[in-house]
Amino acid sequence: MSKPKIVPLNSGNLTTQSPQSFTCEVLRSSRKTLALYISHKQVEVRCPHRASRAEVQNFVNSNQQWIQNRLQEESVRFQESLRIEKGARILYRARELTIEFREGRKQRILINGDRFIIQGHKLNAAKARVQVEDFLIDKASEYIIPRARGLARYLGVDRKIREIKLRKTKSKWGHCTSAGMIQYNWLIMLAPYSIIDYMITHEICHLIHMDHSKRYWNLVESICPNYAHYVDWLKEHEHRFWF
Repeated sequence: MSKPKIVPLNSGNLTTQSPQSFTCEVLRSSRKTLALYISHKQVEVRCPHRASRAEVQNFVNSNQQWIQNRLQEESVRFQESLRIEKGARILYRARELTIEFREGRKQRILINGDRFIIQGHKLNAAKARVQVEDFLIDKASEYIIPRARGLARYLGVDRKIREIKLRKTKSKWGHCTSAGMIQYNWLIMLAPYSIIDYMITHEICHLIHMDHSKRYWNLVESICPNYAHYVDWLKEHEHRFWF
């Protein structure tokens, strides 16, 4: 296995000749330690300003097998990522369905057996994507918001809620501020209801404990006894929900 070449600067990429090629970029900052961040076909090394080229090179070399394993994992996740296209696969409520385009004047989403049917007039990928977005936003409005407010009332903190927003973000499933602003990513509506309920619980419990302390997790567990299973499930499958 050839050694990966790196560029110890704040810019610049170089492709390696190792069995699974990747670009390796070095980002320097005031941090004290070296760290690796992996994405599809790209390795990012974050290191202190004082770190020498040799130190960075040795750090990458010593983690070569871990990098290759992670790149393989990321490659699989990339291939499984959701694409709203005719014939593509979509994970919906923990079931893998095939996306089907159906011509029709009425725009709607139908689940029929192993088919995720997107019906509309002169459908293409762009139009289908908008329909799926609208479908999930409507589902989130109908399900997440009333259940979140209901749980807040049950816990006696409903007056702390200033607003509940639905917004697609790049990585987070939910967010709660000390000012009572709660946000949920409407893509979570692709998940099973048990996972959605966990996410609702996760943010509402932050109205009582604005941290992830033991008291916070005890409160979450009192509402969702199997929350650890839901967290693991989401980590394993969440890459299949973003589009």
